[in-house]
Amino acid sequence: MHGLAQWQGATTCLAFAVAYDGAEITTAEGLADGKTLHPVQQAFLDQDGFQCGYCTPGQICSAVGMLVEAAAGQPSHVTAPASPADKSAEITLSDTEIRERMSGNLCRRGAYVNILAAVRHAAATSGGQP
Repeated sequence: MHGLAQWQGATTCLAFAVAYDGAEITTAEGLADGKTLHPVQQAFLDQDGFQCGYCTPGQICSAVGMLVEAAAGQPSHVTAPASPADKSAEITLSDTEIRERMSGNLCRRGAYVNILAAVRHAAATSGGQP
């Protein structure tokens, strides 16, 4: 399972609860605002980015976390280095960047193409906001 601790991705099935004492934890179920889905949840529906209920919550939480991290300017291993003069360079979420940032999630049903499309769509519509 995957969740968000303080809007950063957390592999909750491998974490000790005490490590997150006092932290705000958000699961995929907690992303919606009443009956209005979070932009990432909606993108997964629109792009058919799921095939079962096992990995989808983790994929959705990872996508939200990576969008927040990218919007905050946190680079990944494939992020092109910004010039020293450009401290406000935005991270472009190319397919390569998205794949790298989502690489810790597995889908045994092989929905990766649609998951990539869903994350790309959510990035374009949410602006990295939780």
